[in-house]
Amino acid sequence: MSTPPTDIPADLAHALRAGIDAAHAASAAAAHVSATVLIRAADGRGSVHQAWRGEGPDAWCQVASHGFRAHLLKSGHGDRAQIAFVSLTTDAYERVRARVLELEECPHDLECECVDEPWPSVDDLRSRPEALEIVTRDDEDRGFARLSSGRIDLTLWDESVRLLFGLIQLIRAVDRP
Repeated sequence: MSTPPTDIPADLAHALRAGIDAAHAASAAAAHVSATVLIRAADGRGSVHQAWRGEGPDAWCQVASHGFRAHLLKSGHGDRAQIAFVSLTTDAYERVRARVLELEECPHDLECECVDEPWPSVDDLRSRPEALEIVTRDDEDRGFARLSSGRIDLTLWDESVRLLFGLIQLIRAVDRP
């Protein structure tokens, strides 16, 4: 009795490798376009850098800009990012918080199991010196916020670039003199 072959035929293996390489290249290109989108949200101020293993999440690239640093995540197709906003005003934080909660509003039907307060308020942050967790309405980890010296550092683990574009613009509009 002979065993069936377990290797992919060479022509299919080459085609599969070409498809995987093309998908990888497309995701890397999308990440660089997404990085440009985030820089555009910051009025064109910022730069794109190589992402190195060990200095953050597994990322296609990273963006450094005034007020934030973002990593375009390899777990997405170039359209998801981890972002750290540094030294937000309390007003900017509250507007970001309100905007995200508004976008993810729950209808609170009879079978609702969502988290009532997924984001800590500024008052919550003032009352506790440690970083407070931010979750989704489904109670999944989303990031954290910490108040220090009257300013807030906010980190979000995995957000769409579309949402982040709007949040960066919102922060810039609030913090402009």
